[in-house]
Amino acid sequence: MKNKIYIAGQQGMVGSAIIKLLEKKKSNIIYCKRKDLDLTNQTQVEKWFKKNKPDIVINAAGRVGGILDNSKFIDEYIYTNTMIGFNLLNCSYKYGVKKLINMGSACIYPREAKQPIKESYLLSSKLEKTNEGYALAKISTLKYCEYLNQKYKKNFISLQPANLYGEGDNFDLKSSHVIPALIRKFHIAKVNSKKTVEVWGSGKVKREFLNVDDLASSVIFLLNKKTQYPYINVGSRDYLSIKNLSEIIKKITKYQGKIVFNKKYPDGVKERKLDTSILDNMGWKSKIKIQNGLQKYYNYFIEHYT
Repeated sequence: MKNKIYIAGQQGMVGSAIIKLLEKKKSNIIYCKRKDLDLTNQTQVEKWFKKNKPDIVINAAGRVGGILDNSKFIDEYIYTNTMIGFNLLNCSYKYGVKKLINMGSACIYPREAKQPIKESYLLSSKLEKTNEGYALAKISTLKYCEYLNQKYKKNFISLQPANLYGEGDNFDLKSSHVIPALIRKFHIAKVNSKKTVEVWGSGKVKREFLNVDDLASSVIFLLNKKTQYPYINVGSRDYLSIKNLSEIIKKITKYQGKIVFNKKYPDGVKERKLDTSILDNMGWKSKIKIQNGLQKYYNYFIEHYT
């Protein structure tokens, strides 16, 4: 009998991308909608695990958002993500889950970390303040995962992906990540023949961007691997400034006006590029280049949001 696989957050951007690949493989997926299980509720999660007994758990659930949303709702970010992570990990250990993949974030690393960032740099210095609550929640879940491995010899790992983009993400300008926000801004400006598009921050900060379908591919790859590493970076090598990213999106959307950078808004970390040596040596690399990924993503936006 095939292993029963449960993806927490299966209606979100990451979860739905993983589901799509697992369905192609005709995997034995346990489907569960958000409205049917509150992952922050320990009693509900306990009852669900006792009843369904998954063999494999992938934690892709949580609250995510951009810099301003993280700063404004820092208390909600640390509470929601910590509760979800701890409830899933505790029940996975308690009910005999064979394999667990926990979704972390590249923002767990120190603000001034040396580039490219190795997994060993975790907790080596201070975090970036703008998303500290989210980062601390992800770090505590990652460490809990590591401790369960150490004490009970579990096969639980955490992944730290670069900045994600792709189908299923949020296009709300107040709470979204940088790429969906820029796509929406440039599209609206083009449709309304606006002379300028405002981009938050200086445009000088650099980020590594990973398509969500590539992240899903890495998860499927690691489901069949036993590794000594408790946490692993997942990157793309698509490393560019927000200014360059804006110019690419301007071209894709065919916007004809000018880009204006508003330095009143925070930049966050100056640069963030991941060292992916561990995953490279295991035999996995990303395939989707950012220009192709962004064009596909813009087509998705046009189809579903206009």
